[in-house]
Amino acid sequence: MGRPPDDSHADRCAPHWPVLTRDDRLRSMVGEPLHGRAAEVAEIDRLLDRARSGGGGGVLILRGEAGIGKTALLDHAEARGSGMSVLRGSGIEAESGIPFAALHLLLSDRLDQIDTLPGPQAAALRVALGLARPGSGDKLLIGLALLTLLAEPAGTPLLCLIDDAQWLDRESADALLFAARRAASRGIVFLIALRDGDGWSRTGLPELPLTGLDAADAARLLDERAPETPAERRDDLVEQARGNPLALIEFAAAGSGRLAGVPAEFERAIRDLPEPARLLLAVAAADDSGEPGVVVQAARDLGVPFGALEAAEDAGVVAVTRTTIGFRHPLLRAAAYQGVPVTRRIAVHRALAEVHARAGRTDQQADLRVRHLAAAALGTDETVGAELESAADDIWERSGPSGAASAYERAARLAGDPEVRARRLAAAAEAELAAGRLVQARSLADDAALAGDADETRARVDIVRAGVELEHGVPQAAGRLLLERALTYSAQPVRARLLEEAVFHAWSCGDRATAVQARDGLTAGSVMLQALSALLDEDVTKARHLLTDTCPEDERLRLLAAEVTLLAGDDAAAAEMSAHLVARCRRRGLLGLVPRALAVQAWSRLFLGEHDEARALTREALEIAERTGQRRQVAVVKSIQARQAAIEGDEVGCRALSASADGRAGDALGLLALGLGRPEDALEHLQDANRDATTGPPEVLALIDSVGAAITADRPGAGTEPMARLEAFARDAGQPWLDGVASRFRALLTDDPDEAERHFTLALASHREGGRPFERARTELLYGEWLRRSRRRAQARARLRAALDIFERLGAAPWAERARSELRAAGQGGVRTGGDDLPGQLTAQEMQVVRLAMTGATNRQIAARLRLSHRTVAYHLYKAFPKLGVASRAELHRHVPA
Repeated sequence: MGRPPDDSHADRCAPHWPVLTRDDRLRSMVGEPLHGRAAEVAEIDRLLDRARSGGGGGVLILRGEAGIGKTALLDHAEARGSGMSVLRGSGIEAESGIPFAALHLLLSDRLDQIDTLPGPQAAALRVALGLARPGSGDKLLIGLALLTLLAEPAGTPLLCLIDDAQWLDRESADALLFAARRAASRGIVFLIALRDGDGWSRTGLPELPLTGLDAADAARLLDERAPETPAERRDDLVEQARGNPLALIEFAAAGSGRLAGVPAEFERAIRDLPEPARLLLAVAAADDSGEPGVVVQAARDLGVPFGALEAAEDAGVVAVTRTTIGFRHPLLRAAAYQGVPVTRRIAVHRALAEVHARAGRTDQQADLRVRHLAAAALGTDETVGAELESAADDIWERSGPSGAASAYERAARLAGDPEVRARRLAAAAEAELAAGRLVQARSLADDAALAGDADETRARVDIVRAGVELEHGVPQAAGRLLLERALTYSAQPVRARLLEEAVFHAWSCGDRATAVQARDGLTAGSVMLQALSALLDEDVTKARHLLTDTCPEDERLRLLAAEVTLLAGDDAAAAEMSAHLVARCRRRGLLGLVPRALAVQAWSRLFLGEHDEARALTREALEIAERTGQRRQVAVVKSIQARQAAIEGDEVGCRALSASADGRAGDALGLLALGLGRPEDALEHLQDANRDATTGPPEVLALIDSVGAAITADRPGAGTEPMARLEAFARDAGQPWLDGVASRFRALLTDDPDEAERHFTLALASHREGGRPFERARTELLYGEWLRRSRRRAQARARLRAALDIFERLGAAPWAERARSELRAAGQGGVRTGGDDLPGQLTAQEMQVVRLAMTGATNRQIAARLRLSHRTVAYHLYKAFPKLGVASRAELHRHVPA
């Protein structure tokens, strides 16, 4: 039996509207990036920095519509106001007609300082603030008194923040404007926020108009503030919000309660309309189709003629055209929905569901019908719940898990049978996991575990929990959890499914022992299991054929195929496969797989010598992994960035990244030490990397560099075991570049000059067939060094020049300097030193920082751009200036080419 309608039912009928207040929403953004506001933040920071450095104060008026982010910018300024006194006030609509009310509120903590003012100023201010008998308050004296009072703290600049200035009483506004115009000489910074079109039009003060976020910045804000938003709603929400940050956050935070962030004047605008107009607006607000015809039909079914909208048009609430019904401000849409009683909202959703049922021509209309039925349902309703579950299945099939998750969850809430509820919650958890929303996935899995105990549901819950553990918890625990749980099920199909998942999860984090144990508990399995079994037997070629010959539709199998292709050393194929997979996962809303696929793509591009592309891919992967809480992928991506930093000779960056890569960057530290001429240190790092090796590129890289370090350190015995493994891997993979690497080491390990020459020749022939340019350059370098030591200097110079050209193109600074040094030793005249050109002088990170510094960007702006701390930026400049022979930023243009 359904519950009677009450206010709490409004929560379920208002799935699009949120609960946090405006202050909650905007103030909680402090410390987070203000998307799309880089220019505004830079202007505010410039004012604050100038005041702190003794360069004087200033004033800036922030003007924009409600919810556009003015308060967030004031919050940013307050958070950045270290070293300044901060005074904050706000206009209050109810007090806008009371003279000096705002000034009294602003100065409430400084009233005891009035006695320190000159006599006439003190007297005038006391009268204005009601602290003395009424008299003639001289405006000039009141303005002077305010200016003197604000400038009182000796030697400390003041930051004065005024919000909602459109509601300041006229007298307070005049006094504040008087002080603001004289702020520069007193070291005071005024930031004043007010609404568009609300006076203050002829102040003569500088203004910063705030416009809406563009679609890309709005999408990033949505990703950050409401990552759980279903994929099929994202574009609609961005469009509805029209770039207004508060509106976007409010719309996305689908939940319970009234929309506290709606400004009071918007609620009044709706409340003052006739009842038929309010009901028609509620229909327009609840409609998700964007088709005016749907609104017209639903309103007609409710007995409301379309002409009732005329009153709303006249009041400026909406603008109506032949193709749209557009609310003047996005938050008016929310106010319109909340502006009718809950029983009317139920009727609105039923009417909209009926309209879509009559149309019923497209999958979208069918989905909208079920969504409106769910919003109108009271209590449990298995008929609607079953339809919604079926719709969720279709949504997943058509467009991926993101939209399906919310449909499964709503279907679960409508279920009366606990086992049905558990099954739907488990499906919702699986969808959330696939969409990369790990916290939500774990919560739904826990709900499903409490709701029912059927074996199939429990197994699905176990797999979701393991998936969350793999990416968000302790990765090695994921496979062990599934292995242990598999033993608790008597049904063979359920047990086999968990064992197969245990193999995948354990292999993914390099837990070979658990993977082998789980595999040995199976007698047969899918293509995925066969491929993983081949990998565990170190038969990469067989695994690759199994995965690529079948052309799998499943995205996880496609990901595994790309990873194995990369492991086999076919970088170009892996880059192509992973690029297609990233696009497919984005299209289908499989955000959970995107960072892992981007990591494959980044590794591939790095190996192909496309460093800028690799850098961009790792930044993107890191952003998504951090946002979705995929801690393991964060570590994987940082290990790629550490490897790139090692190649480019960025010692500080490499060490910092390695420290936060969860033990995955031993290969990077080894390569860094090799590049810096420290082979013994390299061996130590690489021995750790080999001992802690995970599956994937670092395992092979550690083998290569272990052999190289052992030879350079004159400890060939330390390279024996990794050389044997490398040769076996090269034979299995069949990649020319790997054959080239193995041949160069054979050349270095033999004492026979003829044999060494033969191996070097074979190595270069293999490299010419294609593959990794960095490895080819290292072979050219080692061959050139060998030729020079053999007194064949002309031949050595040819090889060394070839190595130098590649190293310079890659930005591999320490390796390029080694090649230059060898060229000079081989008699090459006119070889420039590392100090003669920018790439040779600076690490890649230093180069990026210097280039941005040349544009006039501050340290903090550079830090935000490159995702560094401002202290790291200062360190890079500190290191770069002596290399370039400059003492300040102003000299960069004279020494550094644009």
